[in-house]
Amino acid sequence: MKKLSKVLAILLALVFVLSFAACGNKPTPSAAPTGAGTPTPDNKVYSFKIDYPNAETNPLFPLIVDWAKHVGEESNGRLDMQIYSNGALGKLPDCVTNCVGGLTDGFWSGVTIYPGVFSCTEVFGLPALGAKNHLVLAAAMNAMLEETEYLKKEWEPLHVVALHSATPSPILFSAKKDIQSAADMAGLNLRISNAYTTKWFEQLGVNGVSVGFNDGYEYLEKGIINGGLFFYDQLETSALYEIIDSMLICDESIYPLTMLCLNKDRYNELPDDLKKIINDSSQWFLDQLPEIYSAQVDRVHKKCDEYSVKYYKPNEEFSAEIVEAAEESWAMWIKTMTDKGFDGQAIFDTAREYIDRFNAELPD
Repeated sequence: MKKLSKVLAILLALVFVLSFAACGNKPTPSAAPTGAGTPTPDNKVYSFKIDYPNAETNPLFPLIVDWAKHVGEESNGRLDMQIYSNGALGKLPDCVTNCVGGLTDGFWSGVTIYPGVFSCTEVFGLPALGAKNHLVLAAAMNAMLEETEYLKKEWEPLHVVALHSATPSPILFSAKKDIQSAADMAGLNLRISNAYTTKWFEQLGVNGVSVGFNDGYEYLEKGIINGGLFFYDQLETSALYEIIDSMLICDESIYPLTMLCLNKDRYNELPDDLKKIINDSSQWFLDQLPEIYSAQVDRVHKKCDEYSVKYYKPNEEFSAEIVEAAEESWAMWIKTMTDKGFDGQAIFDTAREYIDRFNAELPD
């Protein structure tokens, strides 16, 4: 996957913007690429059923459709990527196994939704690893996949089109108090995403509460939680800005890890020229992400303004407290991986090295 050069090129241009910032019994595709199903003379059409488990209102859905159109056009209609949304091809937890087993030909989903499946890659989902933005994290993940045997082995059952990320999770607060330090967070009940974020929040004096995505609004409204970790997708689609008071925007938070993959056997049956189109589409896909996520941040912040929600960055002292608290979650992940037979410390250190490498491409 030759994805890194262009990723780094757009890093420089977008640092300022990004730093602040189902169906019936017979599923039918939500959208089909232009020219799909029309072969060029003497050439076979290869049709792929791609599972997009989220709703079409999700901001990334148009990009998945555009990607399907892109590879369709580049192949003169020989690649027919049919996108099925909103659970039409199965339930979200089954995306990976359905694809590996050949029930679907590809999918887009989150990485950490499948705990233990991509254990080594999950290191990039730990809090406060130091990535300056989501492009750095994507570049680090893809480089590590290309250059380390343990990540290659982990992803071997699938053909990876793109590993990527999005804007880091803000920390939301519905408590009517100004959160300017770890001491201000102490005693609050905040939503966590996994055991590692629980450990992180514990060090900040916070009570971590496991809350399903669809329950976020209700739990906030009833005061069961006082806020917590919600990605921008969740914040926007559930309109959480209606019931929060403030939002801490920090690069020291957790990043979503996401993937676009194909069934490996289906990919391998393609002729070489079509494989190249798929491989080249990886960079095309990654190149579209900054504009999409920047626009999403702008939309959410505009809604925050409408509802008088304060959004701000932590000062230097608060940032240091957040990073220091994360160290216990790092140690927990390292021990978990070591207990599984991996060299957890080495994997963690390598991930940090990749992040440092691509951070260095950014201006001071």
